[in-house]
Amino acid sequence: MKSIPVLNMTRYALGLLAMILAMLFIYKFSTNVFILAASGYLFLICATDTLYSKIPNVFTVALILIGLITNIGISGLSGIFFSTAGLLVGLALLLIPFFLGGMGAGDVKALAALGALLGPAKTFQIFLYMGLIGGLLGLIFHLLATDTKKEFRHYSEVFKNIYLTMDFKSFKNPENRTTYRFPYASAIAFGFFAFTCWGDIL
Repeated sequence: MKSIPVLNMTRYALGLLAMILAMLFIYKFSTNVFILAASGYLFLICATDTLYSKIPNVFTVALILIGLITNIGISGLSGIFFSTAGLLVGLALLLIPFFLGGMGAGDVKALAALGALLGPAKTFQIFLYMGLIGGLLGLIFHLLATDTKKEFRHYSEVFKNIYLTMDFKSFKNPENRTTYRFPYASAIAFGFFAFTCWGDIL
């Protein structure tokens, strides 16, 4: 693995950028309770995820309650169904990546909490943005964390061997391969900010 300080600097830079954007959104949309609550929440979880690789449940539960109360206040009893549907959609969208080990439970609950605030349709759009952004960030961290030339040589030999022998079982990853997980709260935050600025992808 390449130098840990470089990876940590990148990690902190992303977290700091997400927190700065959250503060800008809080300032710019101070009269919009939905953007205000979401931005405040994202500021907090980006800070804790960047520094401690953890998203405290207390923040998530607080946003779910804010979302539920706000939507009931605006829409009455139908606000309960709106918030519940958003929460379930946010939860469902990240369950498969969670079970595959691609993200932590805190990340799943974070999108569910945003869903309780913003509803199912907006949550789905945020999911699309964060998937694109998260994939890009994952690629960046992978390139920073590995010896790219060494991996290229390894896979070239592996595929050459498979081509010559047709033995697909000979495929294997490089020995002593290590991974470095970046704080996914930043990807969730960037997804929310992108959706707020640019609107629906689909």
